[in-house]
Amino acid sequence: MGRIPDEQRLEVVDEHLGHYAQWNAMPGGPFEIEPAFGIAQLQALRDLYHNVQELIAQLVFDLIAARAERDALFGTSSELDEGIWFRLKQYKAMVKARLGARNPLTRTVPNIGFVTPQNYLAICHAFIDHWERVNAALTPDLTIGSFTLANLQAAHDAIAAKITQIDAIELNLKLRREEREQLFGDEPEEVREASSIIAKLLLYHAVVQAMNPNQPIADSLPEIFPVGAQTPLPTFAFNWVMQAGGIVKLWLNPPSPALTDAALLFLKEGATELTLPVTTTTPGDIDVYNFSGVTVVGELDRLELRDGNGITIARGIRDTSLAEPT
Repeated sequence: MGRIPDEQRLEVVDEHLGHYAQWNAMPGGPFEIEPAFGIAQLQALRDLYHNVQELIAQLVFDLIAARAERDALFGTSSELDEGIWFRLKQYKAMVKARLGARNPLTRTVPNIGFVTPQNYLAICHAFIDHWERVNAALTPDLTIGSFTLANLQAAHDAIAAKITQIDAIELNLKLRREEREQLFGDEPEEVREASSIIAKLLLYHAVVQAMNPNQPIADSLPEIFPVGAQTPLPTFAFNWVMQAGGIVKLWLNPPSPALTDAALLFLKEGATELTLPVTTTTPGDIDVYNFSGVTVVGELDRLELRDGNGITIARGIRDTSLAEPT
């Protein structure tokens, strides 16, 4: 995330639109800051950004709802009879009652284990496989009250479909957030699009000041970035190696002076975004972090230090000469 908090972005643009309207009312107006780009085009960029924000908000709502529906299908507790977790907890006793304690199938009933959304399908599949073997050994088929193997299979399929939906929403959400950041342009100058809102606001400042030196309209330009965030963000050196099991070992040299408000280390690699709490930001120290579940292809897309609000306060630059600490 850039220097301007999400909730302040539209306010920054609106302040400039108001200022632009005052400038256009001056003799010689309306003005363009470049060919075919005036206040109407800036307003259009603002409206487009607002639409993307609303789409992201809807996707977040959809994601929360889909995750809740997925969890309800499996069951949020083994004590609630709405989900299959409640039924699976009763499975072992029913198998024992029907086949007896000595039967190999009774002695190999799957263990539910640690219940997480990532394990829902594996748990279901293990019980489906075992239940099919039990039914092959019994007449009539095993039931848990009115709950049957067919019900478990249907629940498995419904959970799988919901997970597919969640994956699609999550990918769409990441894409829209990237579109939002590209459109707004609160990014390092080397990757900022010339068509972004921030690029146009910076151009607006330059043109107004050049055309109206020492005039009230130039002196009253609204701030783009928060006070204290006008200068480029500090950088810090880091290096990394891939380790077994999809672990990226990172070590970094915090910037000087110390960033006392640094709270999170943010890593981005493709669609994967991960954070770890910051341990220290003492200049000269080499701090080590291990990110799990990511494989770097080529080079890391982004490494940043962020404050407790998720605002970027420093950006990492890889230094391959920074030796791996022992």
